[in-house]
Amino acid sequence: MDDSTAKLGFATRLVHSGEERHPFGSITTPVFDTASFVMPDFAAHSRAVRDMSGLPYYTRGYNPTVEALEGKLASIESAEAALAFSSGMGAITTTLLTLLRGGGHVVASDELFVATATWLAEDVGAFGGACTFVDFTDLAAVERAIRADTRALFFEELTNPTLQVLDLAKLVALGHARGVAVVVDNTFASPALLRPAEFGADLVVHSATKYLSGHGRVLAGTVAGRVEQLAEIREMRRRIGTGATPHNAAAVLDGMKTLQLRVERQCGSALHLAAVADAHPATGLVHYPGLPNHPGHALAARLTGGRFGGMFSFTLRRPERKSSVYDAFAVITRATSLGDVASLVDSFDSPDLLRVSVGIEDVADLTADLTAALDQAR
Repeated sequence: MDDSTAKLGFATRLVHSGEERHPFGSITTPVFDTASFVMPDFAAHSRAVRDMSGLPYYTRGYNPTVEALEGKLASIESAEAALAFSSGMGAITTTLLTLLRGGGHVVASDELFVATATWLAEDVGAFGGACTFVDFTDLAAVERAIRADTRALFFEELTNPTLQVLDLAKLVALGHARGVAVVVDNTFASPALLRPAEFGADLVVHSATKYLSGHGRVLAGTVAGRVEQLAEIREMRRRIGTGATPHNAAAVLDGMKTLQLRVERQCGSALHLAAVADAHPATGLVHYPGLPNHPGHALAARLTGGRFGGMFSFTLRRPERKSSVYDAFAVITRATSLGDVASLVDSFDSPDLLRVSVGIEDVADLTADLTAALDQAR
């Protein structure tokens, strides 16, 4: 963590951490748009080759713009250090390939982002690893799935797309009691709501494309944790080339400065819209932990201090009307991804489920748009 800002408030660290030293007094971090760096002498070259991750030599191993993002992320995650990647999947695959090197096993939640679940189910075995999927709301089932060669528990704190709320503290305690690393994908909550490292999680990953960036402009991913554990992941990132580009790192840096402001507004609007959807006769189940009838409501309130995020999903009583509802959205954009300033609606491989990522538009306009869309399913 950046010692010069460690005692400052969260919003202040979002603006300043990792960005204290700029050439020529630049207010924002410059984009070091270069593949390699000039070596002043042979001694500098020798030092850089011994440690390509910490000295300017080649951007795949080190870049000052990317380093600034990593410093900011470590600070707001309450972690010792952080790494930036080319995408969220780049962060997840590089992290798990490192942990499972030589034939390890991971116990993973049975509700994950579809690309993560597919990679774990279809590809990790080809790299010598193994995965068991378990309902992570059932702690006994998680414990039964742990084997002698298990190296990680992997789960999303708020799951995609039905917003299950997992008991982070108990899962961390379980993993550590069995000597297993706890890896948490915190993309849905973002550090503005929850910082799993403060609960003892070993590694915290994000698709920085989402809330951290916030503007739907770039792909990026991050992982935060202890320095010693990140050292191997850093080297794996350098070898397989999954690091963030300087331009994308700069875009995430800019987006993170408004993270708290955006998330606070998105939480308030999402709570209102989820209640509207819950009261509409066209909907079946509305998945939003801020609703008192959600099974994870009390747990989510304890984890996030009564803020429940900007994501909700819902099922339709008449699945045959799903396409009509989807096509009727006008203000809420029909697009995948989440965490943007624009509200997004996405369809899943389910006959009746739609997911909404709430943006920062006027809530009255979002309410009218959601209601008009749901009216198509009456």
